[in-house]
Amino acid sequence: MAEVIRYDNGLRVITEHFPALRSAAVGIFVGAGSTGETRADNGLAHFTEHMMFKGTDKMSPFEIAAAFEDKGAVVNAFTSKECTCYYFKSVDENVESCFATLGHIFFDSVFPRDELEKERNVIIEEINMGEDDPSDICYDLIAEAVYGGESLAFPIIGNIGNVKKFDGDDIRRFMREHYRPENTVISFAGCVDSDCADKLVKKYILGRFAEYSAAPRRIQAVAKVKSGFRERIKDFEQSNIAVAYPTIPFNDGKTMTQSALNLIAGGGMSSRLFQSIREKQGLAYSVYTSPSAYVNNGYFAVYLNITASNTARACESVRRELEKLAAEGVSDSEFMRAGTQLKSALLFGQENCQSVMLAGGKLLLMCDEIYDVDKRVREIDAVTPSDVNEFIRRYLTPDRVCAAYVGKDYDADIMKIFKE
Repeated sequence: MAEVIRYDNGLRVITEHFPALRSAAVGIFVGAGSTGETRADNGLAHFTEHMMFKGTDKMSPFEIAAAFEDKGAVVNAFTSKECTCYYFKSVDENVESCFATLGHIFFDSVFPRDELEKERNVIIEEINMGEDDPSDICYDLIAEAVYGGESLAFPIIGNIGNVKKFDGDDIRRFMREHYRPENTVISFAGCVDSDCADKLVKKYILGRFAEYSAAPRRIQAVAKVKSGFRERIKDFEQSNIAVAYPTIPFNDGKTMTQSALNLIAGGGMSSRLFQSIREKQGLAYSVYTSPSAYVNNGYFAVYLNITASNTARACESVRRELEKLAAEGVSDSEFMRAGTQLKSALLFGQENCQSVMLAGGKLLLMCDEIYDVDKRVREIDAVTPSDVNEFIRRYLTPDRVCAAYVGKDYDADIMKIFKE
């Protein structure tokens, strides 16, 4: 069972101790992502994450990289819609050294002007690379279709215009607003117990927050959702389609019900959409479903990678399968298969300390709850076929549908197909 330490300044630490392991994964999570941005500073959370590895008052970018790699450690970071995470994985004897370096760059990065210019160009290349990937474009467009002008629709990476203007003062202001102790969680998993984690945090992190005064954490409000459609006509060899239905937020009581539906509808090779659209009809190389869940918002989406000329046939096939699910419900065999798959994925994840670290840190940051794998297993066992059927009929309805298309020009009305 994970243990949580809560300090007076609001900082929280979660530890999942696996004494048999000789490695540990450690992450610093901050409640800072694209949902905390405006159109004027969209992309700043991601830009800040990149710049945290570009030099401190004592270390060059190379010295930062070497400090981890000399110890055989893996270090990385990511920015999502609602949080940023800086993390490493190392063997037991090097945890303290790597944690000291991670804390150093977290508090002492100086954002040199020359490094800002170089990283600005790197991120612009990252944006350009995304423009060559129809699936990346489609993910952003379906968020726009669901959330319209809300910040949940903003691309995490931002846009070239914003990236070109960000400077060190922008990053420092952003960090003062978001990189606060009450908005930060440190997650340990592996060969580190709670006492050791407490000592490391007190030695390298806790006192460094002294300059910050407490402020309430900003939580993304429930976004107003309208049934929308977005498209990007571009000469890609294949086209991408996303069809989404607003459903439930992160850690909702129906999360495991939605997860079971995900596996039944399009979460694997035995799923209905994969068998119908790829195996039986050969209409798509890739077809799958995936829920996207945030603190107070979420949606369930179907994704297809097809030839533009198959747009109408593929969409009609998806609609028929979803209608069949709603009309007939799930079978006992596919329900049992989904439950077994959910448990297996959950328990497989417990064998990877990095997965445990990420799950524990995110849940504590987002919901102030301790990740409990036994509780998750009980939640899976509690789901019934009637729960899944009720979920389908409540949420996957024509009046709630949103869609996005990326690819060559096509001759179909996607929204009409799903609203008929």
